Amino acid sequence: MEVFNNRELATATLVVIFFMFACYKSEDVFPAIKLAFSTLVKKTMLIITVSLLLYTLLVVFVLHSIDVWNWGQLKNTIMWFVFIGFVQLFNTTSIRDMNVYVSRSLGAQVKVMVLVEFLVAFHSYSFMTELVLVTAASLLACCSVFAQNKPEYENGKKLCDLLLIALGIIVVLESIFNIYQDTDKFFTIETYRDFLVPVLLSVSLLPYTYCFYYFLSYERAYVKVHSYTNSKQLQRYAKMRSFIAFRGKLHLIRQWVRCSCISEFESKSTIAESIQRFLKINQKSTV
Repeated sequence: MEVFNNRELATATLVVIFFMFACYKSEDVFPAIKLAFSTLVKKTMLIITVSLLLYTLLVVFVLHSIDVWNWGQLKNTIMWFVFIGFVQLFNTTSIRDMNVYVSRSLGAQVKVMVLVEFLVAFHSYSFMTELVLVTAASLLACCSVFAQNKPEYENGKKLCDLLLIALGIIVVLESIFNIYQDTDKFFTIETYRDFLVPVLLSVSLLPYTYCFYYFLSYERAYVKVHSYTNSKQLQRYAKMRSFIAFRGKLHLIRQWVRCSCISEFESKSTIAESIQRFLKINQKSTV
């Protein structure tokens, strides 16, 4: 049984070719890679990555216990972790409304496009054909993005979009035709797992993303506390005491930190007094 299909091999080949071309044309590629790698091995990034990995292993264990996941899904799980799970986690920094994000993420898993993408991925052509298709689709997509919001290239963008749609329709119809000719190969338990496991992994990631989002929100709210005092003990005390006093309400924590000053962080008693004073002022303003 092949580990990677021709489409995946063609995509990897194209990425390698592009990388080599970029290295040949620019001397800034290797320093950029070095910088990215040094960022990934920092303590904070390692903790986040390891925690996500442990959470994913826990989800995989649960799926395995109910006979949804097996070792045949290892490749799909690794690819999901690298290209979907890891990316979605770091996109958390751009989330503005967590409730909207959750509803959109859940909606994305039940869209018809998910099934269409799966049908297309099920059937692959010869390596050279896939290389040509992937290259053509990538070039058309890049041209479409480049021409976006540029009136002078409007006709070119329309042409690229039409060609992409036509290419997509041809591939989808060809995939459906091949499935129709060999239905026994398509309607199997392994095919069912190939479709279901990535969807379940993405859905199960939402609780982790939810917790990570609020962790980042509280860290941002408390970032100014570090400028008020260098004492780690007082920083921890201020965070814990204010979190309890304000019942975890982010907007109150942000307001209190914003209205505080260095003199209020000289000791635990001054921090407690500052919190109580803010609570009294807030209660009066709401009356």
